[in-house]
Amino acid sequence: HNRQRLALKEQQEQRLTVTHNGGQFTVDLTLLAYLKSEPDSHLYLQDNYGNPIKVDRDELLTQARARYKEVMNDWHNQHEELRKVRRVEQL
Repeated sequence: HNRQRLALKEQQEQRLTVTHNGGQFTVDLTLLAYLKSEPDSHLYLQDNYGNPIKVDRDELLTQARARYKEVMNDWHNQHEELRKVRRVEQL
């Protein structure tokens, strides 16, 4: 059961990326909070490969939010399925 949960976590974390303006960014709460709080509409962020990328804050925030919600919903649903299977096996 723990191996399945770990595999699911790794699988879903790999999906938490978006591409924007030629860069790849990992979507996490830090990125979401920064984009939400940054007043400038255009800024430079370092992507996953260490490259400075000019980003449109609103566009990247919209993409990142959508990806985060999608992945977390999928992850939650799959996690619940694992829990149900485990409960049935315990009966």
